[in-house]
Amino acid sequence: MKEFAKVLKNENNKSLVRIERASACSKCNKQCLLGEQSHEIEEMEVLVDDPIGVKPGETVILEMEARPILFASMIVYLVPIIALIMGYFAGISLFFGFIVNEEIAGILGSVVSFPLSFLILRLFDLKASSNNRYHPKITEIVKDDTLNFNEQCEV
Repeated sequence: MKEFAKVLKNENNKSLVRIERASACSKCNKQCLLGEQSHEIEEMEVLVDDPIGVKPGETVILEMEARPILFASMIVYLVPIIALIMGYFAGISLFFGFIVNEEIAGILGSVVSFPLSFLILRLFDLKASSNNRYHPKITEIVKDDTLNFNEQCEV
């Protein structure tokens, strides 16, 4: 994955950059019901690795492998769903002796396991934040000043 960014400041092989986050509808000039508020563009400041030594004010390209992004997305979306399903069946087997209705026991198990899934996601986030695979890095400086900063690269 590639993104354009503007360097704000840098120190110790790290740079603070500004990325313009945009939805798929942001380049659309039509105001449709599907896009609603997504035609807006948000700016986001991120601290990234700087192996090439850039200067503030330069436009750069950030890169990150697609595999870590896909893996992290899969974890974030699937862990809560799996926790709900597993919690339901665990609730039936654990709480059925205390609760007469099997359905209510399963629902209680899901209610308990769902918040625990966010604890698992938090632990994953802490581990991923210390792993360089999950950090974008600056790969090149954009030399062409006519390049529109609002454009985004995608691989």
